[in-house]
Amino acid sequence: MMKKLVVVLFLALIVGSASAQVQIQKVEASFIANFMRYIKWPEQESMKTFTIGVYGKNHAMFKELTSSINGRNVGVATINVIEVESVEAAKGCQMLFIPNGKSARAKKMVEELAASAVMPITEEQDFMPKFAMINFKVKNSKLTFQLNPELAKAKQIQVSSKLAQMASN
Repeated sequence: MMKKLVVVLFLALIVGSASAQVQIQKVEASFIANFMRYIKWPEQESMKTFTIGVYGKNHAMFKELTSSINGRNVGVATINVIEVESVEAAKGCQMLFIPNGKSARAKKMVEELAASAVMPITEEQDFMPKFAMINFKVKNSKLTFQLNPELAKAKQIQVSSKLAQMASN
């Protein structure tokens, strides 16, 4: 009987944390969609496609972004969500989402993109990677984000003062 109780509690914990992770991804996807209102990329007016890359294969954030904003418009550009595993694929992105725990693996690729106007977005809880322009973090049970305005400036990406005020650094 005790073993069954432990198994049931363990499964409830896994399902509960999976459900919480799905909720976080929905909120992060909403944040990402709204960031586009407060950020201006170089040559944005002439963009036909606005590409958001998700680092890795089969990540839940790819599925969430695809279902929530893929095909919609930002200005005159159509949003295209793709999976990214190479520098070449990432070069065509305006935003690159790097899931929790994958920053170390993605670091070299992102460093190779340093001169391009690709906005790296991470979700590390214990630190903000130096190469990230935005980092999602859960603080006091609420999703917040940190902003690296110096990196935005270096990449010639204009961040509105409203977005900068919303960031928690």
